[in-house]
Amino acid sequence: MTVCSVSGLELVDNPAPGSYRIARTSFGALSPVIREPEPDGSLDPAGWGRYDTVGRTLYSTNDRLTSFMELLAPYRTEINGSRRALQKDAEAMGISLDDYWAMVVTDWDQGGTMRARWLPKAWREGRAIYRLDYMPGWWVDITSTSTLTALSTHLEEELTTLGIDGGLTVAHLTGDDRAITTMIAGWLRDTVTLFDGTQPLGIRFTSKHGHPAGGTGTCWAYWMRATDAGVDEPIKIINETAIDETDEDLKEAQAFCRIQTR
Repeated sequence: MTVCSVSGLELVDNPAPGSYRIARTSFGALSPVIREPEPDGSLDPAGWGRYDTVGRTLYSTNDRLTSFMELLAPYRTEINGSRRALQKDAEAMGISLDDYWAMVVTDWDQGGTMRARWLPKAWREGRAIYRLDYMPGWWVDITSTSTLTALSTHLEEELTTLGIDGGLTVAHLTGDDRAITTMIAGWLRDTVTLFDGTQPLGIRFTSKHGHPAGGTGTCWAYWMRATDAGVDEPIKIINETAIDETDEDLKEAQAFCRIQTR
């Protein structure tokens, strides 16, 4: 780690070769969703990834388990939403939500329909685990004290507009307010030049789902400047592996998220 003498940001070296990314095989490893401004030129980042910017942002992790956690956790949120929506029906029947949910899931299982806590076989078969090798460069350690201080100073006016007085905290950078996190990402991508004249490749951050046993919880958000500029992307794909139903990391992530796959 080093603190940039120009920006004050704390910087870290590249992830070790072989960073993990799970993606649809139909799109490939290097085809994240392109983020674009609204027709009037404004940005609506509500549905964006944590550190997305205009253009393409690619996410990867230090280990397989963290990749599975990042991918499956949103499904857990959908399941919990479906479950909570049944609260009034449970109350009308005079039973607990847990008991009513168990009845609903049993009906789904018996009827052979899509189930709220199941992912179809096609979900697994349509994806692969890719290993990526990034080019040399610096990444911003987004939750270090030096970085928090530097961002709070450089972006004081913008943060005040977003209702943040007194400086950034880790809570702001790991929360779900995309107006904050994407604004910071956009500034880092488009504005910052580091002490050696280079631009940061992206951001290192910790998964909001924590540090699972057997995993690091370390994630990377990489801005695909080359692809966005229409030139060859320097990332190398060094391996591609199918996802097996018996994969131990998949099973551990499923157990945490209370999700099953076929």
